[in-house]
Amino acid sequence: MSLLIQKFNSAYAKRPLLTTMITNAVLGAVADTTAQVITSVREKAARQPGGPTKDDFLAIEIHELDRKIPWPPGELIPVSDKLPPPFDFERMTRFMAYPFIMAPVQLRWFKFLSSAFPMGPKAGLGVPLKRMACDQLIFSPAGELSEVERGAVYWDGIEANMDSTI
Repeated sequence: MSLLIQKFNSAYAKRPLLTTMITNAVLGAVADTTAQVITSVREKAARQPGGPTKDDFLAIEIHELDRKIPWPPGELIPVSDKLPPPFDFERMTRFMAYPFIMAPVQLRWFKFLSSAFPMGPKAGLGVPLKRMACDQLIFSPAGELSEVERGAVYWDGIEANMDSTI
């Protein structure tokens, strides 16, 4: 593992933008693949007569979560006689493309945060908290504003980001 970290640090030192773009794309692909696999397991277990069996440990754990936090009817499983949907490569590509394209903006933003709130041995907890607050209050909602109408969406974005960090 340390060799992988050394290679990453070396690549980042030589080409920070390209390394960030590739890292973002890989993380987007991993996130979407995980989501599609979990959805597939849920659908497969739900389509079995009687639901998940005791041998299907992953499906049992997911369905226990579903009982605690139920999904709205009809939202999880579309009306279909088929087994779970095939892997959606187009969706995964979209999940890779957006972070890949946003990497230059993110890199500049994080350089700005590093210069505005420099870390040091005596920085304490205040500097990382200031960076996080600045990121959550300015950058995250601004990304959402670039895609949708301005206005109340800004505050919805702040609220959603705060809910996800708490």
